[in-house]
Amino acid sequence: MDEQVIFTTDGTGSISSIHSFEQFNLRQCSTNGKNSAVQVGNKLLFVAQAHKALINVYNVSGPHKRESVEQRLPLPEVVRCLEVVENRTGALGQNGKVHHRLAEFNLPYLLLASTESGKLYVWELNSGILLSVKPMAHYQAITKIRSILDGRYIVTSGADARVIIWQTMDLVSMEEPKPVCILHDHTLPVTDFQVSCSYGEFLSVSGTKLFTVSEDATLRCYDLSSLNNRGSSKNSLPNLVATFTFPLAITSLALDPADRACYIGTDSGCFNLQLFYRLSGSKIVNLVQSSDNNASGARIYSLVETSQEQHREKLYLAGQLACEKLIDVGVTCLKTSMDGTLLLAGDCLGKVSVIEIFSKQILRSMQPVTTSQETQQRVTNILLETQSTTSKNDIITETNAKQPSKIPSLQRSIYDRTVRGQLHEINFQVGEDDETIPLPISDFESYADQLRSQQAVLSRPNGFNSSIKTVGSDSSTKKLAIGDEDDDKDRQIADLKDNVETLKQAYQELRKLHEKLYQDHEKLLQTSN
Repeated sequence: MDEQVIFTTDGTGSISSIHSFEQFNLRQCSTNGKNSAVQVGNKLLFVAQAHKALINVYNVSGPHKRESVEQRLPLPEVVRCLEVVENRTGALGQNGKVHHRLAEFNLPYLLLASTESGKLYVWELNSGILLSVKPMAHYQAITKIRSILDGRYIVTSGADARVIIWQTMDLVSMEEPKPVCILHDHTLPVTDFQVSCSYGEFLSVSGTKLFTVSEDATLRCYDLSSLNNRGSSKNSLPNLVATFTFPLAITSLALDPADRACYIGTDSGCFNLQLFYRLSGSKIVNLVQSSDNNASGARIYSLVETSQEQHREKLYLAGQLACEKLIDVGVTCLKTSMDGTLLLAGDCLGKVSVIEIFSKQILRSMQPVTTSQETQQRVTNILLETQSTTSKNDIITETNAKQPSKIPSLQRSIYDRTVRGQLHEINFQVGEDDETIPLPISDFESYADQLRSQQAVLSRPNGFNSSIKTVGSDSSTKKLAIGDEDDDKDRQIADLKDNVETLKQAYQELRKLHEKLYQDHEKLLQTSN
């Protein structure tokens, strides 16, 4: 298992790995700002080009990744941020009772893009249809777009100091979609935000936290549990749980996969804020714990740089929290590894540092290999994707595979919903039948059939006169039936008799050997006495 790293600067794009030193450069890759690249599945990479109304598509899958542009998607205007809404139900769902794997050519459901003027575009990727355009989603440029809770909601932040939460269904189906809620507690442009990985039951928003950072040197934490009561309660705004003030403007934010810590990036370095704050001994405080009794407002903390453990409790009583500094260079992008032990920090010099969080040591540094004269270019995007080790069979399959299908062109005119009965084509590929054993909670009948077939194989080692289902076949048509003809029965009976005779001879030889060894043992005992 390895983790592939894709990072871009203002004028370059590179593909590397955390645990190996191989590196590839993406050609004709130039970005206009942060969050301008998004990974589509595990094969494609979308990059919004700087000063061009164009999206470059790269193939970044497996050992045969290509450095050149795979496809170019023209746009109505220059875009800044990109985001996709995955089609998980279609790709990993069921067709009747047959489970399907992820298809070779699998596209997300939606593609979202933003402009400098605060406009929000929504395309359907499988058809290329422009579903909606929100002209004034933000009053100024949108700085980040993210889909949360399995695509149910879309969160956008902008330079107008606002964070807006949209419902995905409203953006797709309504001509004038209205946001679910608007957060306007910040006073300067919102630079980054993160959503916690802890969900409630059945992917509900109970317990989900939203962390936002801004140039006003504040980190704010919101509880999104109130989104469940939208429509039944007048006050559906997320509850502000805590506010953390910092002496420097915050440029980026990363969250631990287990929601244990926040990593804050500034122009003077990266800092580690432990959300489960240790005071003294075994006493630990949850800084972002929601409380219904917090009627007076959110808790406010001031972050200070110190590493002295004995002063932690005194600082906490004074409303201050101690933060450790991980790196001293100006940080523009942050990303945590899958297990939360490593932190990838992109700086303003175009270098990505892999930091071990526990020891605060830089394990390695990655930077683009380029011949450009402009060497000092900031890191604009860091994308991390886990990859399993590719076997030889996978390499042969990829070599013999056909050319990948092309993505439909993105339309420039908005889809007209007023015309009734109109249809449009959607290119969607269904994956192969999944031969693995299904989970009992998803399909108990298929799970029981698989267990019965395995038990039949174990109870009948010779495999004769048995009816065993083949993996991935229909139970009513494909069965292994042996012994239909008389000749086959006679041959099978003869084979069984030969096997029995062979086993008898082997048993007799073993018994003779055991008796001989026992007699030798008795003789040794008599001589010793």
